[in-house]
Amino acid sequence: MFYLLQFILLSYITSSFCVLSAQYPGSEKNGQELLLCRKCGADVADSHYLFSKSSSGAQKTEKQNLFGQQNVTVQTLVNPFGIKFDVVTAEKARCENIGPQQGADSWFPGYSWRICACPHCGQHLGWTFQRTQDSSTEKQSSGNIKTFHGLILKNILGENFTDSLIILPKMYKM
Repeated sequence: MFYLLQFILLSYITSSFCVLSAQYPGSEKNGQELLLCRKCGADVADSHYLFSKSSSGAQKTEKQNLFGQQNVTVQTLVNPFGIKFDVVTAEKARCENIGPQQGADSWFPGYSWRICACPHCGQHLGWTFQRTQDSSTEKQSSGNIKTFHGLILKNILGENFTDSLIILPKMYKM
């Protein structure tokens, strides 16, 4: 009876992850690891798209090995209310942008921001930064891209970490 319950639970968990992948067909694995919403497990980004976009307002910047990538830039950014966020930047992410573009208090000069929420559950994942009209005359370079995302580390998980949480009973291991 106990093994039957484990099997049913495992089947349910596996089917839930398959449903989430089917809901986000653009979630192909281009990089080392998919980044997931910590609240619901939806795919929100691919580690292939992580890049270094320095903020002049960063309180601290360090390199870490995260999400199957080496030397990922992690910046500690502080908002006007004194709340600290450890943030990684990504060229592409699946976000539902909330609210109008805000130019004030941007951590990245020349970029306005909007809140980036999980498209599945609405969890705050970070911010989408878009180059402002004033800076559009500047040359386009890898350091001055049009749009990017700042993802809050504590609100995302790597899929390899979540895979390590699922333990199969010995009788089902191959």
